[in-house]
Amino acid sequence: MPEVAARADTVAELGGELSRQLSRVVPHDGYLLSGFDPVTGARCFLACENGYDTRARRRMDREDALGRTRGPVAGLLHGPCPAVVLGAGSPQEHPDARRLHDLMGAGVYGSEICVALTRRGVLRGVLVLLRERGARPFSPTETARAAELAPSLALAVGRYVTGRPLRPRPVHLPPGIVIVNSDDEIAGVTSAGREALGGVPPGVYPAGERDPFSFIWHLTYTARRTAAPAVTCAPTPLGWFSLRAEPLEGAMAGDVVVTLQPATAAELLPAIAQWYGISRRERAVVEQALQGRAAKQIARRLDLSPHTVNDHFKAVYRKTGVSSREELIACLA
Repeated sequence: MPEVAARADTVAELGGELSRQLSRVVPHDGYLLSGFDPVTGARCFLACENGYDTRARRRMDREDALGRTRGPVAGLLHGPCPAVVLGAGSPQEHPDARRLHDLMGAGVYGSEICVALTRRGVLRGVLVLLRERGARPFSPTETARAAELAPSLALAVGRYVTGRPLRPRPVHLPPGIVIVNSDDEIAGVTSAGREALGGVPPGVYPAGERDPFSFIWHLTYTARRTAAPAVTCAPTPLGWFSLRAEPLEGAMAGDVVVTLQPATAAELLPAIAQWYGISRRERAVVEQALQGRAAKQIARRLDLSPHTVNDHFKAVYRKTGVSSREELIACLA
């Protein structure tokens, strides 16, 4: 299944391909694919097709940010099976799924399988498969099949993110601003914010139901819950973006400002290191290079030989698809 990522140019195409492959062994009526920043744990991309409507998705994002509807996913990291059934009517559904029943009740879906996609013990994404109300719920056999495929699905998500060389930061794009008020309405958006959101395709939805702001709700609710900034680095067709949701204080308490801009090196390097498998030593060498130090200076500071420093650079070039130190710096700084 990792080869699916090579054929996908967008998250929507990735989700569609994974859904088609999975439908052969686990038939389903719709799906949601979420990616998560491996450093902050915040959502960094989203795609869905024939899934919950806008209102239901936003309610689920709010509940998820509170650790409710799909909170059991966090426990999957430490359990024997990376898949659980959530939803009405399934004898093997997770006991924490009660809240999901109410959310599903207003729509057409009655059962879902939630699959945790992990790599090296870190949650990289969640794939939700949906079955309409009235159809038989997902069976234990289907859940087991989904669990068996979870490593391949996680690898495909990772290949989608890392399968293309790093691109230079789009420094020509100004920061975009979106303001979400306390009633969860878009109170304002800059033209740069709308343009940036246009480069973060949220996926495919039913006709006429496109929500250009669907990508930011989970981050917004997370910031509101923690009363602290919530940050994610998102891979987009325009390059890597940083999304930062921060609650306002004073007279505008309850409002959240979401800033979208090309990710800085300080924001991007930790995420890149996780996604691309850059080691701790390799990351330290890159950090020194970002400060403008030559290879010999880096060797002295890290107590390494110049030959080892060059080997670390070559390893980073190979992993990220760049060809030189200058190109690497242009992608990060």
